[in-house]
Amino acid sequence: IISNAVKFSPSDSVVTITVSRDRNELSIKIEDHGIGIPEDDKKHLFTSFFRAKNATNIQGTGLGLNIVARYLELLKGTVRVQSELGKGTIFEVLIPELH
Repeated sequence: IISNAVKFSPSDSVVTITVSRDRNELSIKIEDHGIGIPEDDKKHLFTSFFRAKNATNIQGTGLGLNIVARYLELLKGTVRVQSELGKGTIFEVLIPELH
């Protein structure tokens, strides 16, 4: 997710990573000011080999977010996505404490 935030943002922009713990859950937020994700593409983001319509001219395999989703499944975690075209994207990874 961090690699994508850097890759899909202008070279002079800032990627912000915030880590916090609330109750029994770890939250990791990655916020960029990049190209954003088209609304219609959000539902496919975690599918193998999927590339958003506005990302086809940027190098990649379409596997990164699918791998993230698989690892989060093993950890019983989730991921939330907020994005606005031309303004940027926020991914929030939530991982519960495992006892």
